[in-house]
Amino acid sequence: MKTQIAWLFASLTLFSGATLAANYTKKQIENFAADHVESMYPKQADETLKAIASPIDSRLKLNPCNGELVADVPNFNTYSKNMTVKIKCNADTEWLLYVPVQVKIMTPVVVATQYIESGQTISQGDIQVRLLEKNRSRNGFIADKNTIIGSKAKRQIKSGQAIINRNICFVCRGEMVTIEAITSGLSVKATGVAMSDATYGETVSVKNKSSNRIVQGRVSSVGAIQIFL
Repeated sequence: MKTQIAWLFASLTLFSGATLAANYTKKQIENFAADHVESMYPKQADETLKAIASPIDSRLKLNPCNGELVADVPNFNTYSKNMTVKIKCNADTEWLLYVPVQVKIMTPVVVATQYIESGQTISQGDIQVRLLEKNRSRNGFIADKNTIIGSKAKRQIKSGQAIINRNICFVCRGEMVTIEAITSGLSVKATGVAMSDATYGETVSVKNKSSNRIVQGRVSSVGAIQIFL
C-alpha cells in the first residue's frame, strides 16, 4: 500500500516557475511514517491505534526534496506490530529512507478500582473502563462494565487488575436465576436454582422451582438464562 502526500509549507516560494526544495526535518519524516501506518492498519471501532516511529539517526544528512514524499510498507502484515516504512523523495534529488514503526492497539477493558473479595457482588463503584494494549490483554476480557454489575467474583481481584470472564460468575451455583423460554417469538419466564457457576454465553443447568425439572440454557445476563425451544 502506498500513500503519496505533497507536504505544503508556508516557506515554499516560486521563482521563475520553479519550486524551492523543502527541507524536511527528521521529526516531520517520522510523523509522516507513523501517520501512514495509522491510515492503513486495521482496527475495531472501539479501539485506539497509535503508531510510534523510531528516531532517525541524528548523524544522517538529508538533501532537500523538491517533490512528493511517498510512503510504502513492503510485505505489509496485519498481524505484525512492528514494521518498516520506506520513505522516498520523488524528485530530481531523489533519496530513500527506511523508518521502523511500532504499532500499539489500545482496547477498552474493565478493571477493578479497588480490591474485590472472592464471593463479593460487583457494584458500579468497584470497576471502571481503561484502555490497555491489546496484545497484553488476556482472552476473556470485558469491555462493557454495565454487563457485569451484579455478578460475583469467583476469586480475589486486585485493584487495577483486568476483570475476565473466568474470574466472575453471571449465574452462581445455588442462587436463584430467571429462566426465559423462547419459542416462535413468544417468551415465558420462570425461576430456578443454578446447579453450577457460569459466565456470559456459557451453558448451565438450572432446576426449575415449579416443576423440579432440570433444564439447560445459555447465560444471557446477570442472573438470567435463555432456552430456545
